[in-house]
Amino acid sequence: MRFRLNQLLGAPVGTRQIESLSRGRTWLDDELQVAYLRGEITFTRTNESILVEGTLYTATNVQCVRSLETFELPLSITFDDVVLSLPGFPAPEPDWRVREDGHIDLTETIREWIIMAIPINPISPKYQDPPELPELLGDDGESDWLTVRWADDHDTHQID
Repeated sequence: MRFRLNQLLGAPVGTRQIESLSRGRTWLDDELQVAYLRGEITFTRTNESILVEGTLYTATNVQCVRSLETFELPLSITFDDVVLSLPGFPAPEPDWRVREDGHIDLTETIREWIIMAIPINPISPKYQDPPELPELLGDDGESDWLTVRWADDHDTHQID
């Protein structure tokens, strides 16, 4: 996802450029594919850099840890601490630099944010709330086979 920010290179501090992103199915690397990618990204000119803020909405296929079924997980990614260095200034990350011609490529940054937004143990919505024990066992709830009976005080035996 490349953007052209050449208007911000010579702009006064505080100038903003808002870009809308609306893409269909997209491969971000050899293994990560998203069903869609939508949102807005705001680029704000600061003294020595460009601040990137925005919220992106996407969905990707993941495997449920409870059922091992693959399901589409919707994600909302908000980022506000990406700083792109202007040409001639040191960059905190190699990819976080605006080129001399004003172009930037946020593909790798967006990919990293999506990976960080995926939960370690994703659970399909079908398995979010575990069913009650009678439902799991196919019980209609009318039988009393699952009854815990505690011993009365006079039934206990002391061992000396």
